[in-house]
Formats: sequence, C-alpha cells, structure tokens
Amino acid sequence: MSAPPPRPARPGRNFRLTVLILVGFVAGAYLAFGIATAKQTLGCDFQVYRAAADRFLTGLPLYDTSISSTGSCNLFYYPPSFVALVVPFALLGETLGNAAWIAFLVVCYIVGCAVLPVRWEVKLAVFLAGAVSWPFIFGVRIGQVAPILYLLFAVGWRWLERWPAVTGFAVGLGVLVKLQPIVIVGWLVVRRMWSGLAGVVAAGIVAAGLAVVGLGAWIEMVNVLRNLDNAITAPTNVSLGAIAYQHGLPLEAASLLGILGILAVLALVVVCGLRASTEAGFLVAVVASQVVSPIIWTHYALILLLPVAWLLQRRQWWAALIPVSQAWVLLPFMPIEIYPVGFYLALLAVPIVDWRERATKRSASRADALAPSPVGPS
Repeated sequence: MSAPPPRPARPGRNFRLTVLILVGFVAGAYLAFGIATAKQTLGCDFQVYRAAADRFLTGLPLYDTSISSTGSCNLFYYPPSFVALVVPFALLGETLGNAAWIAFLVVCYIVGCAVLPVRWEVKLAVFLAGAVSWPFIFGVRIGQVAPILYLLFAVGWRWLERWPAVTGFAVGLGVLVKLQPIVIVGWLVVRRMWSGLAGVVAAGIVAAGLAVVGLGAWIEMVNVLRNLDNAITAPTNVSLGAIAYQHGLPLEAASLLGILGILAVLALVVVCGLRASTEAGFLVAVVASQVVSPIIWTHYALILLLPVAWLLQRRQWWAALIPVSQAWVLLPFMPIEIYPVGFYLALLAVPIVDWRERATKRSASRADALAPSPVGPS
C-alpha cells in the first residue's frame, strides 16, 4: 500500500509574523496619512452622532425634523437604539471622543477580518486590500458605521452553519445600528432559519431591555426618513438610479430605474434563499442590504470584502480586482461607476460560482455512484 502524498508545508510562524508586521505597517501608514489629510471631514459623521447623544442626555428629541436633505454631515437618521452605542464616546468630548470612535472603528475592522472563515492568506489579502481602499479610509476618518456592520456580518458568516442563533443576533444588532440589514432578516425568513430569527428577536429584547428610547423616537425616525428629498441628484450617490441620472437620464426615469434595480436585487435574495447554499445566500443578502436603497455612498463598499473573501477562498482570483479598483491611490483615475459595478458584480458572481461548485459536486457524486465496485480477492 502506497503512502499518502505529503501535505504541503505551511508557512512558519516567523514568516507569518514578518508578513503581518509588513502588512500592518502599510495599513497603518495609509490610515495615518488619511486621517492627517482629512481636514474638515475628520469626524464629520461622528459629530452628528455625538450631537444626537447630547440631545438624548439633555432630554431633547433625537431627530431634527427640520432637515430634509442628505449627503452632508447634517442629519442623524439612524435607529434611535444606535445612540446607546454613541453615548460613552460622546461623554469623552469632541476631540477625545472622536479619537476613541476612530480607534473603535479600526478595531472593528481588524477583528472582522480576523474572524472571517477563510484561509489565513485570504484574510491577510482582504485586510490589506480593504485597509488601503477609499471606502475604509474615508469611512473611518468621517466616523461612518461600515466597519461595525462589517464586523457583525463577519461574525454572522463565521457561525452561520454551526450556531445560526449567533448569526441572527449579529444581524439583529446590525438592524439596531442601521436599518438596511433588515434585508438579511428577510433572507432568514425565506430560508426558514428559525434559530437565526430567534437570535434577531434576542437582539431586539436586549435593546428593549436597555430602555434607551421609547416608541416615539422610532416614529420620529420614520418621519425624518419620509421627509428626505430625493437623494438621487446627489453627485456622490453611487446608486443605480443616481448613476443613470448623472449620465443624463431624466429624474423620473432614473428614479424608476433605481426602483426596478432594488426590486431585482430583492428578487435575487429570495431566489438565493430558496436555491443557493447557506453561505452564498447569506452573502448575497449582506450585499443586497447595502444596495436596496436609493442612497449608496462609496464607504458602503467596505462590505464587499465579505463576498470577495468567499470568492478568493474558492480561488476566484479575479475577485481581488473589486477592492483593488477602489484603492485610495487610484481614486483620481477611477470613474465613480466602479462602485455600482463592484456591488452588482458581487451580487451575480457569488450565486454563479456557488451554482457551479454545487453542480460539480453533484456530478462527482453521480460518477461515484455509477462507478463499478472494486472486486475484492476471491
């Protein structure tokens, strides 16, 4: 009997440590330069969160219902439960609170990359590609919540198969940070993943137990969102309708195109919930949660690192082009259309690769079943 082939040698601990140090140095240098050059945008969104927390602490309404436009740091339209996370940072004051918030976002990103259920070299590649990208650097320096969602979605993905309740809890916390992850809750319903839905309910119970805000604050949030102007005309909006409008499509037609695009994405979530594998369906729902909105900012693209990691794990090396095309150094040369292309490419690539992978496994299983049984010694 022949001996089994030797396993490929794994990189030594010293090699990994050296690579980690080099990658950390590059990532830290990029982030430091990004923060140093932020000027008036540094902590832009955090100051909005801090102002909402200050209003809460002084007994004033969380939301300023007189503001009807978005696209600049002037509006708090997050779920009222989000203020519970912001209050400790707001108590530190404007400067120290902003610094602590930035550090918190960076830690969320690092931990999110660390818990990805992929090989270590894929984790490292994803971390570096994201760390030098415009969505990460810009999002962190203005204080956006994308790294928080990235961490929650990474946790949800890691324990998706083993403990769906943990996935549901992470998704539920995501909804309490920003409304868009409600799409993933819909996917859990389509998938009939009842333990995951129990986790979502548990997150809601925890939020209710905190008793930070009452029902009135949620009603105020709905009114604020309803009164917002059509953001499709914002030049930094990279939604399908906004891009079409920027290329000359009339406002009504661009708005209709945007609605049709959202419906198509939701339909894809349902189809993947019914037909795709659990991992692929979850990641499609995660990306869809960032796309099913008439307003998509460039920092939302940080979430694309999750399907990119899944694709790289399957040796779909072309997927690295998605975050690489959003690298900060390429910002002056890349058209803004690169962002919607990245979103829709990920939405389509994940189920296609998943279908091919499962078709190959089915073919291999049928071939094994049809193969003649080995004849033993008489």
